[in-house]
Amino acid sequence: MLQYALRRLLIAMPTLLLITMVVFAIVKLAPGNPFSISQASSERAVARMDRSDYEALLARYGLDKPWYVQYWRWLKGAATGSFGDSFSERRPVAEVFFGKSGAAQSPENPSLPLPSLLIRRFLDSKVGATLFLNMISLLLIAGCAVPLGLYAAVHKGGVVDKVSSTLFYGLYALPNFWGAVLLILLFGVTLKSLPFYGMHSDGSDSMGAASYLLDAILHAVLPAACLAYGSLAFMARFSRGVLLDVLHQDYIRTARAKGLPERLVILRHGLRNALIPFITLFGLLLPELVAGSVIIETIFAWPGLGQMYVKAIYTRDYPLILAESLLGAMLVLAGTLLADLGYAAADPRIRRA
Repeated sequence: MLQYALRRLLIAMPTLLLITMVVFAIVKLAPGNPFSISQASSERAVARMDRSDYEALLARYGLDKPWYVQYWRWLKGAATGSFGDSFSERRPVAEVFFGKSGAAQSPENPSLPLPSLLIRRFLDSKVGATLFLNMISLLLIAGCAVPLGLYAAVHKGGVVDKVSSTLFYGLYALPNFWGAVLLILLFGVTLKSLPFYGMHSDGSDSMGAASYLLDAILHAVLPAACLAYGSLAFMARFSRGVLLDVLHQDYIRTARAKGLPERLVILRHGLRNALIPFITLFGLLLPELVAGSVIIETIFAWPGLGQMYVKAIYTRDYPLILAESLLGAMLVLAGTLLADLGYAAADPRIRRA
């Protein structure tokens, strides 16, 4: 198993390098640069930048060099964990990712207990905010998709199967940004039962660890639901179809002929084999959710990587764009690797092949 994992990891490394080259080329092909907006004549510009100042800024950040020189410098820095300084945030990219989400937040209280400090530091960072939102979405998908698909497959043609099929098709076809607006109008404006802006309530700085975490969970309910419902509908339908196919196999009929209880036949013999293709799709869910966070975090003003990515694109903040694109590529490759390992663990024939 270890050799199989090492082989898959070695294959992923040149793939990651190729992805960084493509992303860097796309970023450089986009018109303009972080300083061309200020340098160009515009009625909305507060002050026009002199040509000499503009060229000095390009030279300071190495943007006057050929693209391959810029790429090589960025690649060397990325290999050592240094992604440069953000143009818009005016601080290192690593500090933007793992530091506080905004300058308006109050400083940490050193008198707080260690668990409370750790929770706050995790949630107050851009990476922590996005991972927290996506972990809740993954829990919703994993906790609902397989049981719903299993129940629909076992009770094929029943009322639950027909209703859930119609509902899942509707949810899968519903765009998440439109679903976000509907959820905000229903639960945030009409019922006023759930918060829909930001990550924390006013006065959350004085909350304890449990209250602080609960407040973040309540704020994450609506955006996490928007991220999860499309994937949940697809995974539930997929697991139902795979399980139906498995339940018609010869070994299932043999297990029933031996007199095994139906629950044991389904859970031990049917579900385990049905989960093999399910593992592959589930391994790719995290990068898919992170990509979907770009829109959802912007709608709900969630202070995570998605909202920061949109801002970085508008401001041509190359270091932030490249660093977050690299993070997304690593998540895709990590999800694929985990899916391959789960596949190999469930079916030893894959390891031997």
